[in-house]
Amino acid sequence: MSQFMSIVLSLLIALPGALAGNLIVHNQCTFGMWCGSAANDGTFTPAIRVESGGFYTSPQPAIPGARGVVVKCGLDSNIQEPYQLEVAQDADTRTWLDLSDLNGHPFQAYHRHAEIAGTSCVLDCPAGVTTCEWPNQLDCYTTQDVVLTICTVMFVLRG
Repeated sequence: MSQFMSIVLSLLIALPGALAGNLIVHNQCTFGMWCGSAANDGTFTPAIRVESGGFYTSPQPAIPGARGVVVKCGLDSNIQEPYQLEVAQDADTRTWLDLSDLNGHPFQAYHRHAEIAGTSCVLDCPAGVTTCEWPNQLDCYTTQDVVLTICTVMFVLRG
């Protein structure tokens, strides 16, 4: 097989993963939490502990035009009454993103911030505020990774 064909084949194999949007949670809280994920195709992953300062990346990415994914985080391994990051993508490189406390609000007392890096797609929820959550939903023209930071530390610069 020619080197050109090898490169083309490698790119085609990598393409679906490159188009998928990862869901990432960054725990900036001073305590640990538990996160797991579920997809609208019925699959789910068990909860794992995310220590303070740690990251959780869903093993199930959102797949454009095929599968939406939700990451559920809570304060115990059962993830009862979870806080949720919900992401779906269409085949035309659009991502829908929302935060949901419909099933629980264990982090309502903390700052929550979800964004797609390098875009204006941001949901920012100061402590105690819920107006940034479902039914508010972002419609973004990208399929890049979505990062939810819980217990966000915001800095204010003063001159």
